[in-house]
Amino acid sequence: MAKDSPDTRNNETIAASGRSGPSPALIVLGAVGALAVIFFLQNGESTTVDFLFFEERTTIRWSILMAFVLGVVIDRLFSIWWRRRGKRKDE
Repeated sequence: MAKDSPDTRNNETIAASGRSGPSPALIVLGAVGALAVIFFLQNGESTTVDFLFFEERTTIRWSILMAFVLGVVIDRLFSIWWRRRGKRKDE
């Protein structure tokens, strides 16, 4: 049997590490994702959002989603700025 080929027993492929199936990290990620979807779907009550110059009637789930998206965008912008700042100091 070739050294680089996966070990096969009874027509089943076994991973190079000796284990088969999803990793524990993938299982935890799937569980957290499922909990996030459940949390999103359970928060359907209406609320009013006041932000600077506008007022909007929406559900809590969309408010949470927008806060999450804005947080990700702000994080990405800050990290890009921080990396560029570090490169300028090095030069």
